[in-house]
Amino acid sequence: MRSNEVAKLAGVTVRTLRHYHQLGILPEPPRSANGYRDYPAADVARVLRVKRLASLGFPLARIGEVLEDMDAPASSAAAALDDLDRELALEIERLEEQRRTIAALRTENLDPTLPVRFARILSMLPGVSSLADASPADRTALVVAGHLYNDDELDELERVVGRIANDDLIEAFEQLNARIESLRPDAPEEERDALAQQTLDALAPVIACFDAANWLRPSTDRERFLDEIAFRDYNDAQQDVYNRVEAGIEAAMTARVEAERRPDTPQMRPS
Repeated sequence: MRSNEVAKLAGVTVRTLRHYHQLGILPEPPRSANGYRDYPAADVARVLRVKRLASLGFPLARIGEVLEDMDAPASSAAAALDDLDRELALEIERLEEQRRTIAALRTENLDPTLPVRFARILSMLPGVSSLADASPADRTALVVAGHLYNDDELDELERVVGRIANDDLIEAFEQLNARIESLRPDAPEEERDALAQQTLDALAPVIACFDAANWLRPSTDRERFLDEIAFRDYNDAQQDVYNRVEAGIEAAMTARVEAERRPDTPQMRPS
């Protein structure tokens, strides 16, 4: 039989037969004098067996080995079927978890391009229900952060966002951010210093939520990349204000750690 006849009889395509040849699970018959390959009946039976095993869930890459074991004297397919059953059980568990995630995304109206926990944290902020509410630069930073933050960083972010939402600080932060964004590159020292101090004063309730260990260790490549995204479009004065704010936060973290080391000082924990 020619390849198109085998394919039609077995309910596959000629391309599938070629793929079976490439994987080594179907012998490739030599070409006859007229240039066509002539498949014996045994090859048709093998294609049907391969198709059946594939429909059960066996990966094509394993089917050759499975058939070889099954065709050996005194052999049994029990072991192969047991392995397949375990693999399918794990796959079903994975799919069920995916369905639970999809259900949560739909029920809570979360952004499906973000990890669920990060999307939930983002949704805690008033007026920020999805990435569509953020500026293009902020959207980029949020996507990268959402996928790269580890559990400790997410813990801290959750505390910070919760404090911002509960203390109704979002409007004050938006006003400060607008002032920073309108800062001219040649803004005088007094204006920069005052704006940085006002930002630190507004951040005081949030700074209490920070984990000092996250602020006092050396920055990671991931964090430097996030900073690069966040500050890419800032002018020198804007960057200077943010540098001063960051230095102020680090100073507060250092003071907290030093205070906690004193034997007569109660241990402070992020609130």
